Parts: sequence; structure tokens; C-alpha cells
Amino acid sequence: MAAGKHVLYFALLPPSDVGRAAQELLRTLRPRPSARPVPAGRLHVSLNALGAFQRPPGPVVDKAADVAAEVRAPRFTVAFNRAGAWSRGDNPCVAAWGDEGVIGVNQLYATIHDALARRGMVPRRPTEIVPHMTLVYDPAKVPETIIAPLAWNVAEFVLIHAVHGEGRFDVAARFPLG
Repeated sequence: MAAGKHVLYFALLPPSDVGRAAQELLRTLRPRPSARPVPAGRLHVSLNALGAFQRPPGPVVDKAADVAAEVRAPRFTVAFNRAGAWSRGDNPCVAAWGDEGVIGVNQLYATIHDALARRGMVPRRPTEIVPHMTLVYDPAKVPETIIAPLAWNVAEFVLIHAVHGEGRFDVAARFPLG
């Protein structure tokens, strides 16, 4: 791999039809974004972050996969019913997020966090997350809009190894729910 920041985190991946719907939504919200939209195959909902590394984090990947394999959580439906400018953090973007449709995401996050904390991989106190799906990194002032839900039945979560600066990520492992 080329030099870059290796980032490891758990996430949810939408099915391809939801990815296509998200891209169509973006075309209506921001017809001419200032950056390239996130490709449908890279759309995701970030869950638990495990850190950034200078080199590929092989041993951390293995330990995280061992912990995640022990996670027991039910399947659920996620639904994002809002979209617009999202400015939490350093990378302003256009994103989709939800109201009650993200309760299952929050519960899965907490379950994974508890498992990671028991193994000393993250601090005991979880950080708060606001589940969302980034559509494009663009500082546009797109107003918050109620949308037809981008929804899917979540049957698994994944461990992602991303290399910032290369514009890609690899699914290191998959973990079934239910």
C-alpha cells in the first residue's frame, strides 16, 4: 500500500439499491457538488473507531475481529429520513441521517463498544455518535430536507481498513447479526 493514514473502524454497508438511491438523492440536493460524490460501493455508516495507524494494523485487525465475532445483536432496520449539510468535525459534507430510524444503529454501536472496552481496545466511556451516511465531502450550505427514507434491513456489520489519501477501503471482516 502507498503511504497514508491507515484507519480501522466498524461500519454498516448499504445494499447497492440504497447506494444508487443515495446518489440520486444527492443529484437532487446538490446537482453540481464541488467534489466527487462518495461512490455507491463506498457508502457506509461508521460505527466504532479503533484508531489511525502509520502502518497496516494487522494485529489490531485480528484482535478486533476476534472481539466482534463474539458480539450478539439482533438484525434491525435503519432508515435515514433527513439530508443536508453536515458540519460535525473537520470535513463538512452533505449527508443523510435519521430520527427514530437510527435506534438500532445506536444500540449496535453500544454493544460493540462494550465488547471492545472489556478487552481494553477502547476507553470504558463511549463517545456519542450521530449515525449518518456521507454522500459527498462538500462545504455547501444544503438546507436540511425531509426525504423519502434511505432504508435497509441490517443483517451484518463490517470491519473496515481504510487508507486515507487512496480513496478506498477494504472490508477486513464481516459479522452477521441475528
